[in-house]
Amino acid sequence: MKIVAAVGLSETGKTLLLNGLISEFKRRGLRTFGVKHCSHGFSLDMEGKDTWTYAQAGADGVAMISPEEYAVLGRTGETGLRALAERVFAGADIVLVEGGKHARGIQKIEVLRSGVSDVIQTPPGELLAVVSDLGVPPGTSVPVFALKQTGEICDLILSQEEDAMSDIRLEVDGRKIPLNPFVRTFLEKTVLGMISSLTGVDPDPRKITLAIDRDGPPERNS
Repeated sequence: MKIVAAVGLSETGKTLLLNGLISEFKRRGLRTFGVKHCSHGFSLDMEGKDTWTYAQAGADGVAMISPEEYAVLGRTGETGLRALAERVFAGADIVLVEGGKHARGIQKIEVLRSGVSDVIQTPPGELLAVVSDLGVPPGTSVPVFALKQTGEICDLILSQEEDAMSDIRLEVDGRKIPLNPFVRTFLEKTVLGMISSLTGVDPDPRKITLAIDRDGPPERNS
């Protein structure tokens, strides 16, 4: 799965860019999903409707299902954008996010537009490319595209390497147990899913250590 966010000020053309990229990726036969990052929240459920009452009763998530489509509303808590996308869009080839400039660990394409925004604000380590009608901004070290160059932008996204598989090691009574890719992925997603709801935990942790001692804690000296 490749996840890329289009960031920039309002009215720069982020939605137009993502619509073009989605159409191009679908033309190439790739499973593509679009995400709108709403920093100020949103509401799809009307007060008084059945699903609204489920949420008010404390449900962790609700869903609306018809013969043609479905919608699921859940509580994100402190889950990072990447972990959430991998959970919701399992099997996706491409996930394109509109917004999310503060999301950690996500490559970003910044969109600039004359009269609206002409200064790059994305940190260099997260900036994949720039889409601009201003030419090449001074000091830019990443590729710069015009809004209409959707094919070239798709090529750049596809050229990026997939995230490296996490280093997961399992020891049982001091003996190292080899793990196949399926088990490694299952363990990682299960543990991330469990700790994401804990208060004070980084939503995108880089290292997790879990020890299970079935003998219990050592007895304290009285």
